[in-house]
Amino acid sequence: MRVVVIGAGVIGLSTALCIHERYHSVLQPLDMQVYADRFTPLTTTDVAAGFWQPYISDPGNPQEADWNKQTFDYLLSHVHSPNAEKMGLALISGYNLFREAVPLWLVQHKPNSGGEDLSAVAD
Repeated sequence: MRVVVIGAGVIGLSTALCIHERYHSVLQPLDMQVYADRFTPLTTTDVAAGFWQPYISDPGNPQEADWNKQTFDYLLSHVHSPNAEKMGLALISGYNLFREAVPLWLVQHKPNSGGEDLSAVAD
């Protein structure tokens, strides 16, 4: 199978790595190429902070929810690894500021809410 990944930043290279890890033993031959206008150390990823959050996902779409969970679990599994610094991964706290009311689905799915009803926050 031939696979082409466009982009050599953190998302492109993580995608290529995930495809390789998952399929290299079952899809022979797996021919993967990464195309980009820049490679490290000249990518935006090398100098900019990234923020991952599924903020425009459709909560009613199970496939999107699964992809979001897989992405988050993958990044979280590497954040405390010896390679985290090289990968540019770190957990930081912060705030999201919205011009309009926070979407109710986002508030209701807030991690570590302890089951507390958070719907009043979005009103």
